[in-house]
Order: sequence, then C-alpha cells, then structure tokens
Amino acid sequence: MFSGQGAQYIGMGKELYDNYEVAKAVFNHADEILGYSIKDIIFNDAEKLNDTLYTQVAMFTIYYATLEVLKSHNVYAKYSIGLSLGEYGAFLHNCIYSFETGLKILEKRGQFMYEASLNVSGRMSAILGLDASVLEKLVNSAEGYVKIANYNTYGQLVISGEESAVLEVNKLALNNGAKRAILLNTSGPFHTSLMIEASRKFGEYLKSVKLNEPCNKLLLNVTGDFYRNDLKKSMENQIVSSVYFYQTVEKLIKEGVDTFIEIGPKKTLSGFVKKIDRKLNIFNVEDMVSLDKLLKFLKEE
Repeated sequence: MFSGQGAQYIGMGKELYDNYEVAKAVFNHADEILGYSIKDIIFNDAEKLNDTLYTQVAMFTIYYATLEVLKSHNVYAKYSIGLSLGEYGAFLHNCIYSFETGLKILEKRGQFMYEASLNVSGRMSAILGLDASVLEKLVNSAEGYVKIANYNTYGQLVISGEESAVLEVNKLALNNGAKRAILLNTSGPFHTSLMIEASRKFGEYLKSVKLNEPCNKLLLNVTGDFYRNDLKKSMENQIVSSVYFYQTVEKLIKEGVDTFIEIGPKKTLSGFVKKIDRKLNIFNVEDMVSLDKLLKFLKEE
C-alpha cells in the first residue's frame, strides 16, 4: 500500500538512496526525465517539496525506488492499494505504465490540481472519533457544499468543501461527540466537485496516454473495490471523488490477506490498518531500520 500526499518530509528515501544502487538509479533517472533535480528537492527544499507541482512526482520517485529495493530482496505483493496520490504507486506496481510514463502523468496531474486550486477557495478538515454514518448526516445538514472526502479508517474521516460549510461541520461534529476537528494545511478542497476543472483537463490529457491492464490485483479509491474496467475514467474521477480507503482494506481482509506493507514516507496507512484489525502483520518501508524489520519477518515466515 502506497502512502498519500501530506506524508512527505525532507530527506525521505535518503537511506535507501545511500545504501542501494537500484534506489540511486531511480532518483537519477527521475532527474533525467523531469529535466530538473527532484532528488535535490526531496533532500533539501522543503518549500518545493510541499508544493503539489513537485510533491506528486517526488512521492512517485520514492514509491519506485522502494519497490526496486524490495525487488532486489525478492519481495513481491499480490495486491496493491494507495491513498489518493498513493494509488499511482499501486498503478506502477500493477504494470499499468512505466516509471517514465507515470512521472509524466503525475507532472500533469500536479499541474492541473495546482491551477484549479488557485481558482477555488475551500478547506479540508480531519474529523476524529465519529462514525461515518453520523458524519454523513451532519454533512447533509450543513449549509453550503461539503462532503466526506476521505474514509481513512474507523473514527478518522476527512471532510472537504467550501470553507464556511467545512467550519460549520467542524462545530457540528464536536457537538455530536467527535474528539477533534482539525483543519488541514492543503492547497485546495481535494476530492470534491470544486476540483472539476482539474479533473476535466486530466481526463482530456489521459486520452493520449497508453495504459496497460493490471498484472496483479488492484483495488481503487473511487469504489473501494477491485478494478473492473475503464481505468482512465477512474483516474479522472479520483480527483473529485471520495477516497474509500478503509473499504479497500476490508476487502483485502475478506480475501484472506494478513500482511500489509506500506511503501512511502511515515506510517500513516499502517496506523489506519491497525485500527481496522490489530492482528494483521503491518509493516512500513522508508529507511534501513524499517526495511530490516520487514525482511527479518519474511525470513522467519
């Protein structure tokens, strides 16, 4: 499973870069493709790293570098999922495109989302400690446009929409038993119809891109279920659709999956999965310590 935008930090992937030639080659190849040093941004430039124009390609570079390191240890997965941007790591893992094509797709996606966010005003907020059914009712009762944008895990949901409506739902949520309502530092009201311009432009761009059918089992944010058809439409819709992340985890558990490996910075998704079922084997890979922990577990298995 591939972590989403917001998990990035300066120096992510540096230990893998320093210790694995395959990881170093990915960073260098990304620089060649992009025509500027994404490596330098990842390691040294916090301002650019947090700008969606660069964040998306930076995270994608981390996904591929980590996959290459895992491949060098013969670690493979039968299924893949991602959170929002992370889904593009799942697409890469599923042979849907090459690293070069994926980078170019995300360069465009980042550009369209950045441009759209300049033309709309809105906020996102994390609501902690409230059931989805309760929050859905509060969202429907609010004045103005707001929706549940992310179903992250049990008791952790994200709302997105017009600022006044988001602030209203924050108050309603706290009055109805939510533990916290935290405004997020995002550049736009993602996963709502306020981003329709980015979605349209991205859909138009994708018409000229060749994609392959998945080579492994892929689950999608927009349905919370297994991929069936029309991947381009799903990629276009994902910009304006809710992210059904915990629903994809539930599907995998029903399939008998008992080991989850998070690829990318931090342990955000690992934390989400833990809340769903603590008995699962949950790992993340972002540095040498976390990698060694996973490899030790797999060796013992």
